[in-house]
Amino acid sequence: MRHAQLKAFHAVAVHGGFSRAAERLNLTQPAVSDHVRKLEETYGVQLFTRSAQGVLLTGMGRKLFAIAERQFEAETEAMELLSRGRTLEEGQLTIGADAAVHILPQLARFRLKHPKLAVRLVTGNSAQLLKRLDDFSIDVAVTAGRPSDPAFLARQLRSDPLVAVVQRSSRLAKLRGLSFLQLTKLPLILREAGSMTRALLLEEAARRGLQLQDTIEIESREAAREAAAQGLGLAIMSEGEVVPDHRLAALAITDWTTPMEEWMLCLKSRAGLHVIRSFFTMEPETAKTSA
Repeated sequence: MRHAQLKAFHAVAVHGGFSRAAERLNLTQPAVSDHVRKLEETYGVQLFTRSAQGVLLTGMGRKLFAIAERQFEAETEAMELLSRGRTLEEGQLTIGADAAVHILPQLARFRLKHPKLAVRLVTGNSAQLLKRLDDFSIDVAVTAGRPSDPAFLARQLRSDPLVAVVQRSSRLAKLRGLSFLQLTKLPLILREAGSMTRALLLEEAARRGLQLQDTIEIESREAAREAAAQGLGLAIMSEGEVVPDHRLAALAITDWTTPMEEWMLCLKSRAGLHVIRSFFTMEPETAKTSA
C-alpha cells in the first residue's frame, strides 16, 4: 500500500466525493480515482459504494478510515512538532563546558532569543566532553584546546595567559609574579587526567627537563580553586577563569607564554541541525571557525 493511495482514500472519505478530494489534494479527479481503485484491487476489497448521490464507506472502508484518521492525525502532529523545532519553539540544546564562565554570556543571549527551548548545561574536563560529543550525549562542547580530530567543527572563543592562583594570606601573594622554575618547586594543585591545564603544565615541565616537586591532585576546577583558598598549594588556571574571591590572589608566570585557548565544538555531522547551527551563529564575528 502506497502512502498516496491511503491519502486519496482518506480525502475521499472526509470530503464525501472524488471531486472535492481532488481539489483538496491538488490532484485531478482521475488521479484520485486511480489511487483508490488500485488500493481496492491490490487487496481485493471494496472501500466505497458509488452511486449518483455520491460515495459511502463500506464496512471495510469505515474500519480503514478509523486507522487512517489516527495515522494522519499523528502525521499532522509530527509536522507541527518539527515546525516548532525548526523555529526553535520546541526542543533541547545540551551544552558541556569545562568552565561555564566562558559560555554563560552567549547562553544568556540565546535564551533571550529562544525562551521556549530547553537548555541543559553540564560540566566536565576536555577529554570527558569530547567523549560526550562523540556519543551524542551533548550537542555543543566548550573546551580548552582544539582537538585535531577532523570530525569536529571548532570555533575559538578566547585565548588567555595561564596564572598561578594562591591563598591571599600566603607570602607568595606579595610577589608580582614568579618564573616557571620557581613554580615547579612550590606545592602545586594538579587537575585530574584529561584536564587541558594539567596537560599544558606537564608538557612545559617536560620540555624544560623539570620535575614537579610537590603536587596534590584534585578533580574539577572549582575544587582546585577552593583548595588554593585553603592554602593547599597553587592552582594553575587561565586568567579568564579567575573569579573574584577575597581569599585568592593571581600571580603571573613571567616566562611561560603558552596561552589557554577556549573552543566551542560540535560534530561536523551534526552541525547542520538547526538548534546547533543557531547557537554557533550567535558567536561574535571576531571568533575563528575552522574545520
